[in-house]
Amino acid sequence: MSRRRVAVVGGGITGLAAAYELRAQAPDAEIVVFEAADRLGGKIATRTFAGRAIDEGADAFLARVPWGLELCRELGIDTELVSPAQQSAYVWFDGALRRLPAGLVLGVPTDLEAVAASGIVAEPIVVRPASEPLAPDADIAVGALVRAQLGDAVFERLVDPLLGGINAGDGDRLSLRAAAPQLAAAAERDRDLVAALRAQPPAAPGPVFYAPVGGMGAIVDALVDALTANGVELRRDTPVDDLGALAADMVVVTVPASRAADLVRSSAPSAATLLDGIAYASVVLVTMAYPNAAIARPLDASGFLVPRTEGLLMTASSWSSSKWAHLAGDESTVVRVSAGRFGDERAVSLDDAALVNALVDEVAGTTDIAGEPIEVRVHRWPRSFPQYEPGHLERVAEIERAMADSLPHVVLAGAALRGLGVPACIRQGREAAHALLAR
Repeated sequence: MSRRRVAVVGGGITGLAAAYELRAQAPDAEIVVFEAADRLGGKIATRTFAGRAIDEGADAFLARVPWGLELCRELGIDTELVSPAQQSAYVWFDGALRRLPAGLVLGVPTDLEAVAASGIVAEPIVVRPASEPLAPDADIAVGALVRAQLGDAVFERLVDPLLGGINAGDGDRLSLRAAAPQLAAAAERDRDLVAALRAQPPAAPGPVFYAPVGGMGAIVDALVDALTANGVELRRDTPVDDLGALAADMVVVTVPASRAADLVRSSAPSAATLLDGIAYASVVLVTMAYPNAAIARPLDASGFLVPRTEGLLMTASSWSSSKWAHLAGDESTVVRVSAGRFGDERAVSLDDAALVNALVDEVAGTTDIAGEPIEVRVHRWPRSFPQYEPGHLERVAEIERAMADSLPHVVLAGAALRGLGVPACIRQGREAAHALLAR
């Protein structure tokens, strides 16, 4: 490897994790990361707002999967991790905030009495098991499974807001196996989804989420420091339009699907066509700071979700100053509001002023926060959330086969393929490095 040049295209968390693992496994290789933007980190971004470090994208990572926590330990920042101070959340339904009941698994209830008591689904829930368990090679939409067994109300008011919020997607078009593998595994075990979920061992005690106290950008900063210290070249403001121009022996491509398709089209046209077929949703995140005196009700949760059926522009609101103890302020409260999801482009079509005005009105109507925010920041994430439609994992397998046949020295990784959460992207980057070196 001492004479090998390895290029990583894309300086988001996947690309940085790939470069980190490449350096660990090939200490003498020349490794260069190419990033088109003027900053590294991709959809992880932390900036100062209202005197605090506030994330403009993901504000935490899952604790129950190992890849994020393991990397933080290796980088020596695990002692800086904190967990949300608030463990519960609300759903906005029928003109009121209603606390999410206990016993939900990706929004699917295992305690039907708790759901009834919450007021989110007041009508009796009738469980209708499938005629047989899900076949091991079958994939359907999440909505198809949940609507059939638990009814439209459970899906539209619980499952779709929660699961769709993760993907900015439409649960009626999200792959069960790719977007909700926990539900797919349960549906395989038993034709009664609720019974299968009830039979699962309880989750291990401990935090559900972690984040560095300085924001998620601290993970990117630590990765950049480690890569720089170990001789990895990081080229910002350097878009790549031709893989051949990189003069690299091996390449990891971690850019969005449409961009990856353009890079491999001439050499792997079938892979490019499949990549082009992956749809994306656009999201806008508006962060607002209000005077503490404007808060008329206790913000006693991490925030709330808004079902698609409610018709609001916002899809969710995170009460950052309550969710994270270190973000509480003596003078102001920070609220993050998300808008935009697959099939709903209203927020994207508005200019910043119109968008902020509309969301300020919705915050007042849902959260009883009076008056105007004293500070506002709008961050747009165009075409940033890949949509895992039924058959997605088969599509990814076909892409990987086509790439191995046509471009064996190039490996694809990233949110468009096998998981869009931060830990999943870290895992994909590191696995891509191993796959490349194994060839």
